Amino acid sequence: MESIKKKLKAIGVGRFQVMALLQAARYYVLKGDLGKAKSFGLNRAIFYAWAKYYGPARNPVARLSRVEEILRRQALRGLKSSKCPEDYIDVLGECIKTGPRGYYSIGEQEQLPIDFDHQVLRKIKLITDPGKAWEAAIEYVSRFPKRVLENPSLFYKYVYEPVRDTFFAELILRGRVEPPREVLERLESLDKMVEESRRKQKSITDFFGRA
Repeated sequence: MESIKKKLKAIGVGRFQVMALLQAARYYVLKGDLGKAKSFGLNRAIFYAWAKYYGPARNPVARLSRVEEILRRQALRGLKSSKCPEDYIDVLGECIKTGPRGYYSIGEQEQLPIDFDHQVLRKIKLITDPGKAWEAAIEYVSRFPKRVLENPSLFYKYVYEPVRDTFFAELILRGRVEPPREVLERLESLDKMVEESRRKQKSITDFFGRA
């Protein structure tokens, strides 16, 4: 595993490609548009790279706009605007701007499907078949509840974060990527807590309704 990680680092395949791939798979699983899924995946990878104060290697984007800088700071703090700024739309819980061709944009630069192929799939091709990586990403993302995929904070914490440094190494070693068991157990526990809370609330409502 460690030797594979060192090789990945040496050829420049890392968190940026993992984020882009999983975000694209997330969009595709929920909305089914491959072109926009690629645009969304690259857009979010660039955005979160800037949110961590670095850009994708060899692919700097234009300076973030003032609005995007505000959204970046909110993302770092786990905050969400109650309403998207003008010219931005809500896409899977985040405010994103669209470009003239209908794809997503950041820093006044539109992220096209071909850009995803160039910045993500071409990199992945150095270590494995990009088609295999895409199928693995779809399979992995599909293991999570819809409510997790629709929420950007939950997606980051439970889907992306646990495999951000191991996704490609696991894919090379095992041919697939599985969600960590403790993550699935944590989500199952949270589901039970939510269901119990709803059950109690319903009981209270029923009680006062009969009073």
